[in-house]
Amino acid sequence: MTGTPKTIMLVDDDGTIIETLTYNLKRHGFEVVSYTRGMEALSALASLDTLDPCLLVLDWMLPDVTGPEVVKLLRERSCEVPVLMLTGRSNPTDIAHGLSSGADDYLAKPFSPIEFMARVQALLRRAKKDKELQDSKIALGPLFLDEGARKVTFKGQPVDLSPKEFALLKVLMINADKTLSTDVLLNKVWGSDYQGDVKTVAVHMRWLRQKLEEDPKNPQLLETVHRSGYRLNTPATAN
Repeated sequence: MTGTPKTIMLVDDDGTIIETLTYNLKRHGFEVVSYTRGMEALSALASLDTLDPCLLVLDWMLPDVTGPEVVKLLRERSCEVPVLMLTGRSNPTDIAHGLSSGADDYLAKPFSPIEFMARVQALLRRAKKDKELQDSKIALGPLFLDEGARKVTFKGQPVDLSPKEFALLKVLMINADKTLSTDVLLNKVWGSDYQGDVKTVAVHMRWLRQKLEEDPKNPQLLETVHRSGYRLNTPATAN
């Protein structure tokens, strides 16, 4: 890594994990700041003029608040720092809860230093691509997406989306009326090096339907194409 070192924030109450991850991150040229409590990390992140981490690595179980609670509070403050959640939980419901809070990826314990660094680098590459994207505006009838302002409106009403929901909707809108496979969506939204659960696409589609469909159980706008993938029907042609 060249240039000014990037800072990664670690939040975990396990001293051994902090020590191990700090060692590996510094070997790859990163600066590291660490906290053992979620509220301490939130206080530090509130002053981004003095602390501007490129990534937050956050344990699910903390002494004061849970990891998902920390991420939810961050996103409410419009803090877009990427978040990698560390968790000993593998239940799909728990994973969905962690992602719905606004985390960008999760890593199940136990994990190897090699896998950890691969996830870190993958998240940073995706974050860099997101920043490099030129502002764009897409309108499909009453559905409007403004990438520069990070806003979506539908039938004149604002729609509150997480970063990944926003990115997924953008890809679907760009390819309106085309069927996109799960693999294609994973590649375009999560990146070709994504190593998480492929079911994350279905989870995020469900959340989008809850926010955009009149009847999420009978979707007309965001269609599942059996054994093929998903398609966004433009509002003018949705049945």
